[in-house]
Amino acid sequence: MAGLSALLLLGAGCSQQTAQVTPQTNEVAVTQQQDTTPIKIGWLGPLTGDVSSVGTADKQAGEIAVKEINDAGGINGRPLEVVYEDGFCDSKTASNAGNKLINIDKVVAIIGGFCSGETLAVAPTAEQNKVVMISPASTAPSISTAGDYIFRDVPSDSYQGKHAANFVYNTLGKRKAAVLYASVDYTQGLADVFSDEYKKLGGEVVLTDSFQQTDRDLKTQLTKIKNSGADVLYFPTYTEAGVAAFKQAKQLGLNIAIVGPETLSDPKITAAEGTDGVMYTVPVSNESEAFKTKFLATTNRTDMPVYSTQTYDAFKLLAKAMLKVGVDGEKIKNELYNVKDYQGVSGPITLDSNGDLASANYEVMVIKNNKAEKYQAQ
Repeated sequence: MAGLSALLLLGAGCSQQTAQVTPQTNEVAVTQQQDTTPIKIGWLGPLTGDVSSVGTADKQAGEIAVKEINDAGGINGRPLEVVYEDGFCDSKTASNAGNKLINIDKVVAIIGGFCSGETLAVAPTAEQNKVVMISPASTAPSISTAGDYIFRDVPSDSYQGKHAANFVYNTLGKRKAAVLYASVDYTQGLADVFSDEYKKLGGEVVLTDSFQQTDRDLKTQLTKIKNSGADVLYFPTYTEAGVAAFKQAKQLGLNIAIVGPETLSDPKITAAEGTDGVMYTVPVSNESEAFKTKFLATTNRTDMPVYSTQTYDAFKLLAKAMLKVGVDGEKIKNELYNVKDYQGVSGPITLDSNGDLASANYEVMVIKNNKAEKYQAQ
């Protein structure tokens, strides 16, 4: 209509085209307007509860990555906006948090969960809604088959349990093992893999027992282990039950070797009573000194807990994929399967057909005088 201006939105994706009709000439001038609306990303992990000290540190590592991504221009001019949810290292809590992130916050992808139970609880909803999840810490073997949209840049415990069994049998020379684990996906998966591999090597599992993650009195189980004839205890646990158990083991005089997974690297356990001589496996992390310096300076921490580097890398992997293919969930998923020899701060990353790390290396740490150091064979 003469004398009127019509504003038409013609574009989509990362930019918009604005068509302005000039009344005097009826000419149409088209200009590009860059889309600068934030891209919502979810983060899911334990900010309270058993492993909150590690979860909080890993959140901080993610914040460093997000700041770097946004300072560099974001995703084609769109900044990342992270919605943080507390999964409490609990399946039910994580499921509710994941549903909120996906169905209410409408996030493009989720970094997390942290605990394996968190990831497994949210995976079906993420899969149904084509929302990619990249876990920096969930290691249960069952995550390998949790869905096409479920990835992790941390090794499966199918590696770690075998490494622990070989260490106990071949390096420590122990032939009779007791296995005590928390009844959750992560720790039970480790216990199963360890036991299977240990028996294949020729060792004997003389006792297997479990406890609830919320238990703080493990004297009954520890007494049975003391009387079992075991010369080593494999003990996959989370923080608070571990702190209680090590003190009780000392009180009971349980004087056998104790080996556990990377959860024993929690500073609360390192500082706990009864942990002197306790050993644990941990993924080898090849973080650069530059990143470590930045992390400690940014967070005002004196330590860099396990999986901090993997959390940082997970955000960077996601950003790299979105820079190439945009924010469509299926396209992000397909692009992540192409990750090969990505040089992350946690080391080189290649993802296999299950969305898992294609390889893994571990080292053994030992706690001495409430400090962790690399284990040296005697």
